[in-house]
Amino acid sequence: MITSITLIKGDKIGIETDYRDALPVNMYAVKRDILGAKGYMIGYPGLTKLADGKGTDRGGTYNERFSAHYRVSGAKLISISAAGVVTELGDIPGTSQARLIDFYSFNTQGIIVDGNFYLYSPSGGFVQVVDPDIGSPIDGVWIDNYYFMTDGEYLFHTELTDETSIDPLMFATAEFMPDPSLGLAKTQDNKVIVFGRYSLEYFVNVATANFAFQRVVTRAQKIGIVATHAKCDSGGKFYITGGYRDSAVSVYAIGIGSATKVSTREIDKILAKYTEPELADIRMECRTRNDVTFILVHLPEETLCFNESIAAEFGKEIAWSLLKTGTEDVVYRGINGIFDARSGEWVYGDRLDSKIGILDNDVSTQYNAIAEWLLYTPFIGLESLSIDEINIETIPGHTVTDDATVAISMTYDGVIYGGEHWMQYGESTEYSQKFILRRLGICNSWMGFKFRGVSASRMAFALMRLTYA
Repeated sequence: MITSITLIKGDKIGIETDYRDALPVNMYAVKRDILGAKGYMIGYPGLTKLADGKGTDRGGTYNERFSAHYRVSGAKLISISAAGVVTELGDIPGTSQARLIDFYSFNTQGIIVDGNFYLYSPSGGFVQVVDPDIGSPIDGVWIDNYYFMTDGEYLFHTELTDETSIDPLMFATAEFMPDPSLGLAKTQDNKVIVFGRYSLEYFVNVATANFAFQRVVTRAQKIGIVATHAKCDSGGKFYITGGYRDSAVSVYAIGIGSATKVSTREIDKILAKYTEPELADIRMECRTRNDVTFILVHLPEETLCFNESIAAEFGKEIAWSLLKTGTEDVVYRGINGIFDARSGEWVYGDRLDSKIGILDNDVSTQYNAIAEWLLYTPFIGLESLSIDEINIETIPGHTVTDDATVAISMTYDGVIYGGEHWMQYGESTEYSQKFILRRLGICNSWMGFKFRGVSASRMAFALMRLTYA
């Protein structure tokens, strides 16, 4: 008998006596009808060095106005040319995440970090705004010729004719709930969205005296973010990590008047490991490439990857994976990805050191170092049956090294996996090579498989067919 088994979603058993999702690691699903499967799994792109920064990455943006790529790297504001030449532009002390305002003004690039507000322009250079009324901003946007900011309690903006001046009368507050205002963003219809801990409020420019904006009373929502950078924009839709006042922290997609939960039970369990103070440095970002949209959630010890395209087609349950660096459980190093319009590449800073790299579809390594990937199957009921053959559809012949091997192991309890059997995935130009494993023996109960790779070659896996008797 032959049965088909998906590799898109696996099972495991947790220490809390619970059935859990075994999330793929450094692999993601691609939607495509191929050889009887609705999709296949492929290795996450690698990172290839573009430049050396000045320290761990703290944020970046591509400024279309100045045709320049800016980053806060270590304690420096830098620009990076398309060829990887780094130029220091100013000093920004500290280590926390910076907000390089992505809707920048016609004149300057705004930067908010550690309660300070900086401006940079090629003609005016780098300056810190020291207006006594600016307080300690934590986030900001640029809208209608204003820099609009929050310090966690108050909302305020610069003067229309002077980006370095704050009028003491140009202040307001979000009033839907008495929660802190943790972040800001600009909507598709040119409104400011104020992200509170348990609320969302929208403000529109009505050109009133003093504070120029007015609340859109009917658009408020009872949901918020857990930290300033726990949000990102994906094609006009916002993804947030946070939740309602009486709920645990989860991941949501925010639309006009709607909030759709996209995190699964497994993702919620991972988030529940952390207290809210431990999530203060959480960062979220979005990337669309090759018709696949990813939402990355950078946690203290994990990076969660949500595949928006797969979720829209097959549901959120199979849309999540984990990213990591190396062969141990090291947090994924790529962060603050920016699409550089000059080169057409996605450029990432580094969470571990000063490297600045390009997301590279041609490799699976991260700066020439191997990054382990993992795939799991669902649990399979084969009690008293003999497994005669495993046959997995792969894409052989495209490996660039001679280490394209895969380790296969089995579990009968969902916790411990047995010894690994190593198989050749494929060799260069051997396009017809089959990925088949035979005579695995008799099962005493249900079982599951784990596939693991630690090679430099990028791999893809479609449908798994299991022959048993």
